[in-house]
Amino acid sequence: MSIDLSRFDLVAENDTVVVPVDKLVDVATYLRGQGFEYFVYCCAVHYPASESEPDRALVEYRLRRLPAEDMVLRLWIPSSDACPSLAGLWEAADWQEREQFDLVGVRFAGHPDLRRIMLPEDWPGHPLRRDYAIDTRHFPWR
Repeated sequence: MSIDLSRFDLVAENDTVVVPVDKLVDVATYLRGQGFEYFVYCCAVHYPASESEPDRALVEYRLRRLPAEDMVLRLWIPSSDACPSLAGLWEAADWQEREQFDLVGVRFAGHPDLRRIMLPEDWPGHPLRRDYAIDTRHFPWR
């Protein structure tokens, strides 16, 4: 069964839809009302600036309604902007968005407690960004 997202001028292909930043919360709220009550994951990948694209991140959310139907929401966020948080719709988004903030550097607007979750607060940078220097020296922290 496929979800009709035409009210948002969006079309899902293979249960994946690219969502504009300004429509994310509305689309997610609609899907929650359509039975997508299970928050599977949030992940982000950093893409450094190239000749044709600015520095940005791809953020992906996977939602599920039982028995077994998934919907993937993808959005591109310029590194200087923030992604709207879905922690207000699904509690499970809270720590997963914090993890993406901590490791990739994506900020989530409206998040109730956006701070590092895996690394100490004074850790320099975000180690899963593609521009993070692999030879960065780190102090012991445990």
